[in-house]
Amino acid sequence: MKIRVKLYGEFLKYGPEESYVELPDNSTVNDLLKKLSIEERNYIILLINLKRSWFEDVLKDGDTISIFAPVGGG
Repeated sequence: MKIRVKLYGEFLKYGPEESYVELPDNSTVNDLLKKLSIEERNYIILLINLKRSWFEDVLKDGDTISIFAPVGGG
C-alpha cells in the first residue's frame, strides 16, 4: 500500500517534507516509523488524515500521515 508522509520541524532530518512510502498491508504507524528510522517516541505528534493517531493504529492505502513535534512557548 502507498502512504503519503508529511514531515515537519525536527523530523525533516528523516526525509523530505512530503513523500510516498510503500508498506505491506496492515502495517501500523510504528511500522512506518521504523521504516523511516524515526526512533523518537516521547515527543511526537502523529496525525492520520488530520486525526490524532497512535503507534498501534493500522494504516490504509492512500492515508496521509503527518509527523511533528509538540510546540510550546509563551
